[in-house]
Amino acid sequence: MKKLSLIGLGKLGLPLATVFASKEIYTIGIDVDSSKIDGLNNNRLPFHETDLEDLFSSSRDHLHFTENFKDAVNETDISVILVNTPSDKESKGFSNAYIKSSLTSLCTELRESNKDYHLIVISSTVMPTTCKEVILPLIEEVSGRKLNEGFGLCYIPDLVALGSIIRDFKNPDLLIVGESSKRAGDMALEYYGDIIDNEAPIHRMSVIDAEITKVSLNAYITMKISFANFIGNICDKLEDSHSGNVTSALGKDRRISPYYIKPGLAFGGTCFPRDTWAFEEFARKVGLDAVHVKAADEINQMQHSILYEKTTKLNRSKVAILGLGFKANTPVVVESPAIILAERLADNGYTVNVCDSLALEEAKLALGQKANYFTSIDKCLSASECCVIATPFLGFREVSEVVGEEYPILDCWNILESKT
Repeated sequence: MKKLSLIGLGKLGLPLATVFASKEIYTIGIDVDSSKIDGLNNNRLPFHETDLEDLFSSSRDHLHFTENFKDAVNETDISVILVNTPSDKESKGFSNAYIKSSLTSLCTELRESNKDYHLIVISSTVMPTTCKEVILPLIEEVSGRKLNEGFGLCYIPDLVALGSIIRDFKNPDLLIVGESSKRAGDMALEYYGDIIDNEAPIHRMSVIDAEITKVSLNAYITMKISFANFIGNICDKLEDSHSGNVTSALGKDRRISPYYIKPGLAFGGTCFPRDTWAFEEFARKVGLDAVHVKAADEINQMQHSILYEKTTKLNRSKVAILGLGFKANTPVVVESPAIILAERLADNGYTVNVCDSLALEEAKLALGQKANYFTSIDKCLSASECCVIATPFLGFREVSEVVGEEYPILDCWNILESKT
């Protein structure tokens, strides 16, 4: 039986560990959070993710959870590190603190081991050159081993989205494999090849090329999103103009494709904003000005102001906001347009009532007493005088039938128009 260790059991790491286990790869999940380890060993999941509960249950016999890094070295020949690499707009780059801590613990055990070779796979998003300048020197110093002799190094970034992580790991558009050697890449693909259900192309390259590819991919997508949103802003200024018609037609051109070319709210979440900032910073470090990516970020910030203006033009003092995650089907509210709108409305004297089936608890942490919280859409609407549909959750399609024609509704994703 193949065995793999996965370090970091957060919102991406735990789903990936479960996907490996679902393919009958014995997976040792390692995390320094003892309460999380205890919960997982007692079959308690620490968060919601689509399809995770069912897959976890069916794969449980191939999962083991521990705080002990020695198990990673003694029982497996490959360790995947998928810990958080926090960032913000001020610092722009990613923090390597959790990666360095994990590697230190892993490599301390590796130094004491008699095994000939261990493969380390970094899956966390990092700034380009991080593996060469930070990760590799740390591994060699702590483990006392040399690259491609006592250990191999791969960078295989996750290309998944919250709300569809399980599906995305199994059916990626592509697999990026940055490898320190052919041996390292071949070994990694013995495991990653097992979890891919589709015929995704595999791109093997140097580690630095893989690092650049990861941040470039999301930076490009955010430019596409901002372009579509800007078209929406143009159409809003003109009579009898419908942005959906424009972007739908654009998406039919094979050079553009229909993905991420629909007008809506600002992009948010844990990946798009920070990868955009990281691309800008990386370009600056090599002496270039990523003006195109900066423009996308400026348009994205402008979308928040436009949403606030549209909401205040409804001329109602009690506002219902439906959908609080940065996207539908996720509890994550990081850089969520709905949360930013709610906070701004509350700060300017509006009564804010919010409703979401998944993100309510996270919203409470973000907004505190600035909002009233509802689990029922009907009750949220009844307590309000107008409504903002902030995520394209299909359950919101019945809103107009609940409140009637006179009730002002700001449908940010045109889900009412597309109702069939």
